[in-house]
Amino acid sequence: MLRRYALPQAALVCLMLLGALLASFAQPTQLVRAAATVATCAPDSGSATISGTVTGSGGTPLNSVLVTAYTIYGKHGGSAYTNASGVYQLTGLIGAAYLLKFEPQDGAYVAEWYPNQPTPQAASPLAVAEAGAVPGVNAQLEFGARISGTVTGASSGPLQGLAVTVYDTSGQSVARAYTDATGTYVTSPGLPSGSYRVGFAAGSGFLAAFSNNKPSLETADPVELTAPDLRSAVNATLARGGSISGQVTSAATGLPISGVSVYASGQNGSDGDYTDAMGRYTITGLGSGDYSVSASPSSEGVNLLDTPQNVTVAAPDTRNSIDFALTVGGTLTGRVTDSGDAPLNGITVFLSNSDGSYQRYVYTNTAGVYSATALPSGAYRVFFRPSRFIPEAYNNQPSFSDAEPVVVTAPSTVTGIDAVLQQGGAVSGTVTDATSGAPIKNIFVEVLDERGSRVETANTQADGTYQTGPTLPSGSYLVRFNADGRFASCAYVTEYHSDAATKADADAITISAPTAATNINAALTRGSLLFGKLTDATTGAPIISGQVTIYNAAGTFAMFGRLSFLGGWSSDTALPSGSYRVKFSDYDDGYVDEFYNDQLSLDTATPVVLSAPADQIGLDAALTPGAIISGRVTAADTGAPFTAGSVRVYAASGAEVGYAEISRDGSYTVRTGLASGSYRVGVVPDSAEGEGSPATARREQAEQDSVRSAYSTTYYGRAVTLSGAAPVALAAPTTTAAINIAMLRSLWLPLQRR
Repeated sequence: MLRRYALPQAALVCLMLLGALLASFAQPTQLVRAAATVATCAPDSGSATISGTVTGSGGTPLNSVLVTAYTIYGKHGGSAYTNASGVYQLTGLIGAAYLLKFEPQDGAYVAEWYPNQPTPQAASPLAVAEAGAVPGVNAQLEFGARISGTVTGASSGPLQGLAVTVYDTSGQSVARAYTDATGTYVTSPGLPSGSYRVGFAAGSGFLAAFSNNKPSLETADPVELTAPDLRSAVNATLARGGSISGQVTSAATGLPISGVSVYASGQNGSDGDYTDAMGRYTITGLGSGDYSVSASPSSEGVNLLDTPQNVTVAAPDTRNSIDFALTVGGTLTGRVTDSGDAPLNGITVFLSNSDGSYQRYVYTNTAGVYSATALPSGAYRVFFRPSRFIPEAYNNQPSFSDAEPVVVTAPSTVTGIDAVLQQGGAVSGTVTDATSGAPIKNIFVEVLDERGSRVETANTQADGTYQTGPTLPSGSYLVRFNADGRFASCAYVTEYHSDAATKADADAITISAPTAATNINAALTRGSLLFGKLTDATTGAPIISGQVTIYNAAGTFAMFGRLSFLGGWSSDTALPSGSYRVKFSDYDDGYVDEFYNDQLSLDTATPVVLSAPADQIGLDAALTPGAIISGRVTAADTGAPFTAGSVRVYAASGAEVGYAEISRDGSYTVRTGLASGSYRVGVVPDSAEGEGSPATARREQAEQDSVRSAYSTTYYGRAVTLSGAAPVALAAPTTTAAINIAMLRSLWLPLQRR
């Protein structure tokens, strides 16, 4: 990702930094960023090209090979397929250094990285000048390993058309195939030597299985491959699943109903069938377990209610006579017009009952009429969401939460739920570069109401102009010019109208509908982008699942950084000059969170000082494995597993630092990854959860609230307060097991507190 500097010596600076960048690749795992030379961080917005030819054994041209260019921190730069002559061309690239991947879509050849490397960490970056062309970037692919075998059904013959998927050690799908009429398959594309697992999809009434007929990917036996060999006889015999069958009829007439979709959904599978002319259906291939079975007319014009049933299946048996007698539902209709009584076609009408368990979208026709049928009895809110008028809820209310309830009693029809929509105001303007005056494309313009909620949006065009839809009622609004990297122009600093860094300092605009607010312009300044890498301190492997959080000098949240599949990260958008601190977190993979540079707290973090528009690279972190806590949660009075809550871990300061869900058997594992030290562990019942409250307030509320739950918040050591909890000493990176907690009933609280 490169950007154009305002300084005259920009080209010289670029070449010097690009040379330093390439030199840094002496260590293959180094992930840094090239100098910036264009005012965008969208890698596909330039005019540079990379081209070449991809061949196989003996120089044979390979067709349909996917060639992808990634920036060296893992951002997608562009992709193209080879033609019948094996030729490809990547276009629209910005000047940068790229890693190229050549990926065959089928056949026996194995993917590789340029030049002839098995992993992106071993690949060499390819330098591309802004608006330059790099021809002759060729690749000759090698044959990889493949897997073949036969899939049959138990007490049956070969199974045709079943999907076979090969997974690598991380659980990613890397090759696939479908069985033919003889049940035989051969996977493609080719794979490098290594250990894999094979999955066989369910079908034809048989259950899914994994290599060596294991029930899950986690328990599947590994299949060792050596390229370029074909590993044969990786066979599977699938067990027959259970079935559910029955008939669907009309409760009013007793007659069968054809074309009804009957669907079974459960933890061990899901499938469906349509009723035939006699209203009969059969759902096959279900694993043993509990299912919710529903019968829904396939056409919205059929006014019949879906009434789910709970059914227990024991494979391979069939549950017969799971019948449905559908009753007529309620109907709600109305007409949508403009202020001149002209009907409005294609208006989206959203309905939801009081608890949100039933939600539905319908649309007006050319007469402006909408009709929602098959409604269960209940109170509904109706919201009209047009694209060129002011949205409103029934009955002329400004928001969905304010909608006047409409009571529907099946099978009756409620009519006259109408809406007269008014033309709203719009916002328009132009966004330019504050230094050069050049227009900026793809700035995400957000219009916010007085509560700070987004109510309209637009993207700037190539000439920098934007215009929102005319949906805004009269009132006061704020406008934010968002340069988030997801919208391509992240080299700029996000700001509010007019020239304000924060919402508190923003100037409001006034809309007098239907008049538009025009010339709401912005001149954005260039900021600094942050780049780095996140790795395992022991192995050096990239950490690809986690979060990078950036804080300003005051210690408050500034923005997130985005991790890539290479372990590289970059800030969401540019930041203004100033001092920042950066936190690195994994997603429950057991690493200790840390701050830059190798610090454990925000207070001790090394500041990152930015001087815009200079970018900051090398903000790396190598995370170390932390301590893990495991145990079991039970009810103190019965000894049964307790699952209606969650496990929390607290530091000595009382701050919540770890979390875990509780499994069905009451077991839990806190995989947050904790530094060595002393902690306290507690279980908070679901009903004592303070939604949206800070961790400390939530904990204190849970301790005090003994009447909302049958069980109290309980801490390790049979305590009902954090201060009374027994400390748990942890030593990273070991696991401390048997931290068991027996939940105390709330009615015991007075005795416990005396």
